[in-house]
Amino acid sequence: MKRFFIIVVAMFVALPLWSQKREIGKVRTVVIDPGHGGNKPGARGKHVDEKDLVLSVAKKVGKLITDNYEDVSVIFTRTTDVDIDLSERARIANRAKADLFISIHANSHPTAGPTGVETFVAGLSQSKANMEIAKKENADILLEDDYKNNTDYQGFDPNSPESYVLFAMYQNAYRDKSLTFAQHIQNQYKKRISTIDRGVKQAEFMVLYKTTMPSVLTEIGFISNPTEEAYMMSVEGQNTIAECILRAFALYKASEEGEPLPELTIALGGQRSVGDVATDTIQTVPAAVSESGGKGTSDSNRTTSEVQSPKKNVATDNPDEGKPYSVEKKIPAVPAADQVTYRVQFMTLSRPLEKGDPDLRGVDDFDRYQQGQYYYYITGRFADIGDAAELLVQIRSKGFKDALLVAFLNGTRISLQQARKIKSGQ
Repeated sequence: MKRFFIIVVAMFVALPLWSQKREIGKVRTVVIDPGHGGNKPGARGKHVDEKDLVLSVAKKVGKLITDNYEDVSVIFTRTTDVDIDLSERARIANRAKADLFISIHANSHPTAGPTGVETFVAGLSQSKANMEIAKKENADILLEDDYKNNTDYQGFDPNSPESYVLFAMYQNAYRDKSLTFAQHIQNQYKKRISTIDRGVKQAEFMVLYKTTMPSVLTEIGFISNPTEEAYMMSVEGQNTIAECILRAFALYKASEEGEPLPELTIALGGQRSVGDVATDTIQTVPAAVSESGGKGTSDSNRTTSEVQSPKKNVATDNPDEGKPYSVEKKIPAVPAADQVTYRVQFMTLSRPLEKGDPDLRGVDDFDRYQQGQYYYYITGRFADIGDAAELLVQIRSKGFKDALLVAFLNGTRISLQQARKIKSGQ
């Protein structure tokens, strides 16, 4: 246990060295991590194993990012049904000096009732349920050969409460950016998937702690729920989930680089599910779909890589396939007067500006408040931080590179951390 304590401190000290090797403000390398693999099946549904399901979704996410961004390199921790140690997954991302790490998993429960999607960042669990999820994912360590002598884990025991207490010593230097990206993912899920939004959470996932860049672990649904398992196995379900992650990535990248949100090409389709055959064929589908819903051309001549361990054909075995999900765009919720309000602060000046002033760069719907000798300019009013984050991307694309998200409660500005705590209790 002492060795684990030492490595946690060493990781914290080493973080600044890693961050200096990246091109600041750019998102050029993304590592996609399909959970489990090989002799680690992960959660087991009635018709499919988690390892096969998430590999198929991960490949679709990688294809969409590659299709839409020539300047982004996509690296997979695995592309076949192989066993990759948790420590090696993080090491792959660290060696590549990645700018973002996305680990894709499917949730499970002893009963068939629970449903929903949730996204995690590294941190201390706020509930017993979050801790149990972390233990379940970290349990892969116990299946690794001679894991007790693996110096990367330094005595960490996924079943030991003492091991998790030591995580409190390690403060993720990329926590805020990880939270931002996680919020983007959940917001996209909410817009396009009619299931329970279980929110953004934090928990002690070893694979996230070992990475030295913004990192998230997203649970795309409950494999233990027959309806969600069926949809996640279907082409429609996987395409929708992959599109959500792509759009979240687009928002995050645009915000980080201060660029406008690009028009995205969504070129995924096919006739078969992951449980049916080894390959999915890309059909002609509406593509170049922008956030505003515009459409462009499509690509019908591409194929995805193979999916491992073919299983049962859900398309013919489950008549409810696809019903829990929709692609309708939701109108951002307006907060009540006594609720947390998220806004975008885009400028700070020592003088007041009136509507139409050239310095506002076309932002006419704004408020300002004075604090000392400075005037703070804010715009937007949202109940959901994800909706505010989308506006932040637009504002930064107008040239306000230092724009940021802020929160208010009853007219008083509060920290984003305070806002999250209050929202979790509302």
